[in-house]
Amino acid sequence: MDSRLITFFQKKNAYPHHPEMVEHVQTHISHVFLAPPYVYKFKKSVDFGFLDYSSLEKRKEYCHREVELNRRLSDDIYLGVVSIIKEADSFRISDDLLQSDSVVEYAVMMKQLAEEYFLHSYLESGTLTNSHLDRVADKLAEFYNNQQPDEQVLQYGQIESIKVNTDENFEQTKAFIGKTIDSNTFRAIQYFTNKYFERRKELFERRIAQKRIVDGHGDLHLEHIHITPEKVQIYDCIEFNDRFRYGDLAADLAFLAMDLDFNNCWQEERYFIDQMAQKLDDSDLLEITDFYKCYRAYVKGKVKSLQSGEEEVPQADREKAEQTALAYFDLSLRYALLGSKPIVLIFMGGVGTGKTTLAKHFEQKFNIHRFSSDHIRKSMAGVDLQKRTPAEKRDELYTPSISEQTYQTLFDKMEQHAGKGKSVILDATFSSRMSREKLLQKFQELEIDYLFVEAKAPDEVVKSRLNQRDQQDDVVSDARLEDFEILKKRYSSPSEIADENITSIQTDQPVEETIRTLYFELADRNITSINN
Repeated sequence: MDSRLITFFQKKNAYPHHPEMVEHVQTHISHVFLAPPYVYKFKKSVDFGFLDYSSLEKRKEYCHREVELNRRLSDDIYLGVVSIIKEADSFRISDDLLQSDSVVEYAVMMKQLAEEYFLHSYLESGTLTNSHLDRVADKLAEFYNNQQPDEQVLQYGQIESIKVNTDENFEQTKAFIGKTIDSNTFRAIQYFTNKYFERRKELFERRIAQKRIVDGHGDLHLEHIHITPEKVQIYDCIEFNDRFRYGDLAADLAFLAMDLDFNNCWQEERYFIDQMAQKLDDSDLLEITDFYKCYRAYVKGKVKSLQSGEEEVPQADREKAEQTALAYFDLSLRYALLGSKPIVLIFMGGVGTGKTTLAKHFEQKFNIHRFSSDHIRKSMAGVDLQKRTPAEKRDELYTPSISEQTYQTLFDKMEQHAGKGKSVILDATFSSRMSREKLLQKFQELEIDYLFVEAKAPDEVVKSRLNQRDQQDDVVSDARLEDFEILKKRYSSPSEIADENITSIQTDQPVEETIRTLYFELADRNITSINN
């Protein structure tokens, strides 16, 4: 967009109604000027392949498409398309769509909506209720149920069509590996996505047969839903590419569901999807939504990555976009590896096998609260967490009675969090069968998903790690090389745990390789558990 045009529209006298103020906001594809009570939205002259606004004629066409499509879910927001005319050394807004060389740009003119009624505003103020979600569900259910998709639309439910989008996403984010997404995350999400297509072919075919493929919204997130006491309005749908709007209604709903999760409204998300499943009589919706949430979070990560590289965007905004992209990619990975239901991850294994390293990684990557037996034991005793307990106190600290209290506290903390629908990480050796069976009983009572991750390493590797601990600053565990033999004898293999609830991982390789291997194993398990 011409810098002179931007400067012009930042002035109050540029507008026929002379607003009291003007605010300029931009995304990676638009310049938006807030001039109360109206909004003027210009499309940037960009071509990303999946989006092409590179010519004036194309921008005009897509302005009209935006108005037409968005009026499906909103009744009085979109006022129309206006022309921007060059006059001498200035510009003028015209309601007439002139075919003239004097037209230099087109814009969508909209009503400005009250900020307090956006869905994200309810969330931020702590006033979001199930009633709000019910109203959104009613509007969307009517929108989907009234559609009779033809063959042109239904073909977008085929794996081949969906894969065009997912493959494109992976190709377009390769340049951001090492910047907004790490290599292990990229590869694991790609692996999960492609394996899901392979193993769940019948599910996608069933969705087509049931005509769950629709001409949807395509960008259904919190900022695009406005709820006043009188009406629900949903706006700003995808107009620039039909294939981003055509697809499974689950893909449409997954955007809003993912947005709720991103804002730590996991229980509200589950309620919303439950309501949609009932209103649409869609028994498969709960099952397939996690797949599409993984896709939607990845798309958001891609969009924010693109924004982080735009030189015209202020540096602070680019840095914020980069951090936001990281968060969305991590959420996408969580869906790929763990789904979105609450889960308890138990990182267990003999001393020095690397279980705490893995537990800390998952804690930081997915923002899941971690409870460590070493931390609990030393905290209860009032000793320094970062220093090895003096020899005269270690005998007291590691008695069977203290160990039983430690694990009971660990279980209590897990139960408190899991009981609130939160995921939890437990970090402990779980060397005795008795402690594991007690935990299994807790899981049965709570009816919560769980997975044991047993870390393993050869004795020589473990001994080397134990020998190095005195030179490390972040080791809470008191175990050292001289304790190895006795601790090894105390450890019993977890043979009583069902295969579907445990996986083992060899940690005698670089940490990044261990994590990558574990990611792939968890992705496989996730697809299998979804299938069952």
